[in-house]
Order: sequence, then structure tokens, then C-alpha cells
Amino acid sequence: MKKVIDVFDKIDSFLFFIAQIAVLIMMLLTTADAVMRYIFSKSITGAYFFTEKYLMVIVVFLSMSYVMKMKGHIRIDLFIQYLPKRLVKVMDIIYTLLAAVLMFVIAYQAMFMTEEAFVNHYVATGLIPWPIWLSWIWVPIGAYMFTLRLLLIAFQSLLNFNTTDENNGQNHISVKNE
Repeated sequence: MKKVIDVFDKIDSFLFFIAQIAVLIMMLLTTADAVMRYIFSKSITGAYFFTEKYLMVIVVFLSMSYVMKMKGHIRIDLFIQYLPKRLVKVMDIIYTLLAAVLMFVIAYQAMFMTEEAFVNHYVATGLIPWPIWLSWIWVPIGAYMFTLRLLLIAFQSLLNFNTTDENNGQNHISVKNE
């Protein structure tokens, strides 16, 4: 189990690194576009479209799994302190599995949409005919990674179900050295 999680974490970190590069490119492109617009009264053609349709998709979908690993997603736990810890653990597992199913459906559908866009050579309308599949490809990749992360968390929660959890039901993956 430790090796599987280590390999998954490395892939996840690599995809998160790509998302970080996309943020850097967004910052540089937006800054360059603003400077060009104010100094030369001429913007960079396609900068806004490229940022919106390509870079933002990369940032959102390639970082979801990593953010889950770091417990960075929003979690509303207003009433959890009043519920029995065992019930909280059961609910966490159920919600995690339901989220995994939802993300799998999103990834599966997005995979077919990406394939259709690639096979049919769909391009965006506008001044630059950007290939659509290059934008959509990040959705199934990120959603499948997030699905796997959620399944790993659910599996780990099942394995540690009878142990005391100092994080009070927080999702996490911890690997004991064997």
C-alpha cells in the first residue's frame, strides 16, 4: 500500500507542478497583456481566451487531488462536534465514496468529449483557431486523479476505522512504515 501511495503522490505532485507553471504563465501573460494595452494600446491577441479556456482549466483540475491531500478543500463541520465519532467516520467514508463516484462520472464523460473534439478536429471560434481538445484533456486527467485520491482516502479510512483519530474525522492518508 505504501508503494502505491508513494507512486500516486509523485504523479499528483507532478500534476500540481504543472498547475503551478500554468499559474505562472497566467500571471506573466496577464501582466504582459496589461502592459501592452496601456503602453502600446494593443493587447496580446488571444491572451484572455488562452488564460480562460486553457490555463484556468489546468490550474483547477490538476490541483484538485493535491489540495485534497493537503486538506485544503472547504469542509463544513459545524455540527460534527455534536455527533458520535463513529458516525462521523461512517459519514466521511460515505461522502468520500459518493464524491469519488461523481468525479468518476465527470472524468468519464469528459474523456469522451475530449476524444470527440480530437477526432473531429474541433477548434475554438475567434481570431486564433485553438484546438478544443487541448483545453478539455485536463478535465478527465484531473478528475480521474481526484477520483483515485478519494478512493485512497476512503480505503485508508476503512482500514483505520477502529483506531482513534486525533484529527476528529478529517480526511487524510497516513502510511505506517512497514
